[in-house]
Amino acid sequence: MQNDAGTLLRSFLNSSFRKQSQRRIRDFGGYEIGKRRQPHVIHAIARDAADFLCTHLDIKAKGRPASKAGVAFAIAEALCNVSDELAYRLTWRDDKAWRDVCESVAVFLEGCMEFDRKPYDGSLTAQSDYNGWKSWEVIASGERPSGKWRHAWKEKPGDDFIGFDGETCMGRIFKIEFTDADERWYWLISADGSPRLGWPAAGYEASARSAACRVERIYFALVKGEERIVYG
Repeated sequence: MQNDAGTLLRSFLNSSFRKQSQRRIRDFGGYEIGKRRQPHVIHAIARDAADFLCTHLDIKAKGRPASKAGVAFAIAEALCNVSDELAYRLTWRDDKAWRDVCESVAVFLEGCMEFDRKPYDGSLTAQSDYNGWKSWEVIASGERPSGKWRHAWKEKPGDDFIGFDGETCMGRIFKIEFTDADERWYWLISADGSPRLGWPAAGYEASARSAACRVERIYFALVKGEERIVYG
């Protein structure tokens, strides 16, 4: 059974890999099994994944904090071990293929590094300057998401959802239960390579409703080209 950190590791790997462009996925997987694969994209994919992991997890190698470059190198090594057949299945957007890749990379990383979740930083009900947001940015109790949200895994419904604006994926929310904290819903923005304009790409909220609203707020701000302004 996976612990909290193991579950987060796999979730962040899944989100990071899936937000890669279709071109990158095609270059990684090839145009037929083992044909026209472009190994150089592995390092770009690994760097993106390392950014996610190092931002949201405490990672150690041999008891010392792991560098982002070291994590990226390990992810790249794991991706190099993905078979031609499995890599090609990723180009179909096959859910099982994505899970298999995430699992193989996670197992490889857990063999050479230690992962732990970031320390809990206080009450999720704080009204000011909590979780990186200022008081005027807190999700209001009456705010409701406007997009279409569906289960992330069609064959395994649960506390894991993807939000859409029409046909465009806005982001993902999922719940992780901790024994020492209130309910916590993580959210991730689906990145397309556009400038972040000061907005974070991931975080957490106290409920599914507020997490979905947070995703939509950031997504629509990015669509409009609105930069996040933080005073003080």
